[in-house]
Amino acid sequence: MKKFVAILLTLMLVLGMTAAVAEPVTTDNPYTDMPTITLTKTYNLTNAGTISPAETFAFSALTCTDVADAGVGVTTANAPVPTIGNVTYAQGEAGSANMTKTITITLPTYTAVGKYTYTFSEVDGKTAGVTYRPDAIKLVVTVIEQNGKVRVAAVHTEKEGEKSGNFENTYSAGTLKVTKTVTGNLGDKDKEFDFTVTFTKPEGKNWDMDGIVLPIGATKVSDGKYSFKLKHGATAEFKNLPYGVSYVVEEADYSSEGYTITEKAGDNSSINAPETTAAFTNSKTGTIDTGVTTESLPYVVLMGFVVLAGAALLLKRKAHNN
Repeated sequence: MKKFVAILLTLMLVLGMTAAVAEPVTTDNPYTDMPTITLTKTYNLTNAGTISPAETFAFSALTCTDVADAGVGVTTANAPVPTIGNVTYAQGEAGSANMTKTITITLPTYTAVGKYTYTFSEVDGKTAGVTYRPDAIKLVVTVIEQNGKVRVAAVHTEKEGEKSGNFENTYSAGTLKVTKTVTGNLGDKDKEFDFTVTFTKPEGKNWDMDGIVLPIGATKVSDGKYSFKLKHGATAEFKNLPYGVSYVVEEADYSSEGYTITEKAGDNSSINAPETTAAFTNSKTGTIDTGVTTESLPYVVLMGFVVLAGAALLLKRKAHNN
């Protein structure tokens, strides 16, 4: 009796396994090995010490551009389409321990075998200083049938025949240094000179100017415009200026005080390097009035001798008369 029960259980198990293997694929019981794909996003800094703005990297909707070896009736128009999520970074996360995050692509349900090709692209967020991936991205999903079930067999992204699952973005910002030099024998090296600098965002870009790191003592005049003071040997540094930002540095007019600008360099340009310098040199010179010029000195000395000689002669005569 025990042997009969064991044989019966074995037979039932075999029949159950056979039925499971032979179960056909229908729209009611789809099977997907890879429900999602995880790609890598890396947000870098060009220059250490700069602070990236908060940024959300988004992607366009995927479009099916080709279907090969697919089931009957499957075309690019009716093929299932994956969806892709965004990646968000907080301020300052570029170049930090959180610089690497993931992009999730959610695959649809495939009910037919085939090689499905999709294209999508990264959306240009128009943030000043941030580089975006300009080229289209290709996603290929290969679906095969195995043991009566449809599954995703291979997924990869591809750029011009180059396979990559990593997407990189970079934030580039630099520093503007304004320097002051005073020359001339009447130049006051303790005098503070008034300056203003005006920053303008690149055309077609977005920029939160509150991200500028100001030098000590600088004050905001209006959006993008700041005032500050410099004396001889001093430097004002405006940091975290995105690449492409243009600037104009102006010094107040001190000609009424006898100062002339003898050198002015780099006062009107744009930020495209880790450090950019705008240098100003003022000079004030004049003739020093000592009361007696060196040209008349010999005559003065001669007159002195004449006076002394005359005085000596008078004293001698006075002594002789006495």
